[in-house]
Amino acid sequence: MRFTHTLRFRLIVLSVLCTAVVSLAGNLSLYGYLNDIINQRAAHIDEIYLSTLQSQLNTYLTDLNDLAVLCASDSTVSRSLNASKAEAIDAQERLDAYLATSPVQNYIDVLSVVNDEGLIVSATAQTFGELHDYDAIRAQPLYQQAVESGASQQVGVVQSIHGGEQALAMIRPIQGLGSRPGQGYLYVELNLELLDRALEPYTELNPLFVAEASGELVTARPAEVSDDFTAGELTDGDCMIGGRLYEVRSEPLSMGGLRLYHCVLQTELDQEGIHILYTVIAVVALSLLLALCLSVLFSAYFSRPISRLNDRLRRIAANDFSFDPAIEKPQDELGQIGRTVNEMSMSIQHLLRETEAMYNQRRNIEIDLLQSQVNPHFLYNTLDSIRWMAVIQKNPGIANITRSLSNLLKNIAKGTQDKIPLREELGLLNDYIAIQSVRYLETFTFENRVPEELYDCRIVKLTLQPLVENAIFHGIEPTGECGTITLTGRAEGGDLYLCVEDDGAGIEPERLAGILTTERKRSGSSMNGIGIANVHKRLQLIYGRQYGLKVESEPGKYTRVTVHLPKEV
Repeated sequence: MRFTHTLRFRLIVLSVLCTAVVSLAGNLSLYGYLNDIINQRAAHIDEIYLSTLQSQLNTYLTDLNDLAVLCASDSTVSRSLNASKAEAIDAQERLDAYLATSPVQNYIDVLSVVNDEGLIVSATAQTFGELHDYDAIRAQPLYQQAVESGASQQVGVVQSIHGGEQALAMIRPIQGLGSRPGQGYLYVELNLELLDRALEPYTELNPLFVAEASGELVTARPAEVSDDFTAGELTDGDCMIGGRLYEVRSEPLSMGGLRLYHCVLQTELDQEGIHILYTVIAVVALSLLLALCLSVLFSAYFSRPISRLNDRLRRIAANDFSFDPAIEKPQDELGQIGRTVNEMSMSIQHLLRETEAMYNQRRNIEIDLLQSQVNPHFLYNTLDSIRWMAVIQKNPGIANITRSLSNLLKNIAKGTQDKIPLREELGLLNDYIAIQSVRYLETFTFENRVPEELYDCRIVKLTLQPLVENAIFHGIEPTGECGTITLTGRAEGGDLYLCVEDDGAGIEPERLAGILTTERKRSGSSMNGIGIANVHKRLQLIYGRQYGLKVESEPGKYTRVTVHLPKEV
């Protein structure tokens, strides 16, 4: 009898076939399960990319809007509309100053103020002004819309006045002190290269672009699409682009009717997923009868690595992305899947670290931006006080005020983000009060009632000085009478509370409601331009949102600002 006709052969063949069927069914099922998880993670990562890019592009557009608001509401700029040469020069310097401090200054091609009388005042932007700029601006359809509609602002994609390239233009009426409605307009052009550079790091993965409401692209055209392609053909969901199926997602940007489009290529596995599912179900159903007799033998072989993979996936779902070598031990398909899972975990962990690093970098930048430099007007006022002391009093007081000024400058030059003992902060505050006492002679008195046992607690440098400065300028000085500023402090549990209170003019309820969220215009009498809102934001960035300032006031009676910090020694 030939071996092929024996029962042993038949059992071997049957066992091999049964094992192959069960193994195929198990691997396909597991592959589909893991593929679903990977697709879900990929979709989540794509959402993070899209949200991050949307936030970044909106930040650029917000910076552009902030620049336009600052320039259009400036009184020096509005006075230049009277066509005085000196006022026009002052306005140009003011526009240059605003542009120099804008985060998008390197992409501003045009920043000009025009009126109907032939006046044009231009800042020194990335492109040089030309003789035809005035006529080119007034010929822009966007400018005509702003004039005809009387709207507060017009934004849109236009042809640049300095060439044929597209640019994002903003036209805003001048609304500074003394200006009349429609007397003049601010015209700003933003180079769309800014949007291209923001998208460039991500375009290698999937097509990304920004388009107008009409569907015309305003950023670089992806290589996957033809020259006649417009975004108006796309809707959120599955769409055909260049003969390939993509999942399209779009998000609106904050102005100009622009939208950000993100296209994700659908793989063949996604298209055939439903067929694989039906096949696996059929194979498993047919294999159950054949695999029943061998389930005991095969269970030990399959259950252990599958359990390890299941445990690993549960840990991934619980945000544990550490490397697990145990799931890679099998030298078969399960081991390959384990390696794929580990690679996926490492990729997600790397992405999370990069996201955290980007957040920390942005947070540090925001903290640094809140640290203002010394206002030269304060130096001028102080030096003027010193001069009059020398002329009128002829006494050693000039040495004291000079020493106080020197101490302030020396400490501010070292930075304002450091944490120092409360004792040193009070020393800086005393130096500031010594200088202001000369300027505002017999206008206010300062009382320090902070217990000495709190002097070793550490706080952020220049936290108290802006609050006392605000009490002098906005509390005591407007009353025209002598007032008192009182500083108190206490410790409760693990927190430190410092309170600056004055008996001055107080704050109206409508202004009090937004005093911690609204940035006030920088005062020429301020030492460093750090207002109450900036102090509050700076403390929350450093210590957390549960800390910061609390402002209480009653008009005509008092204003009390309480600083809430963690107690650090």
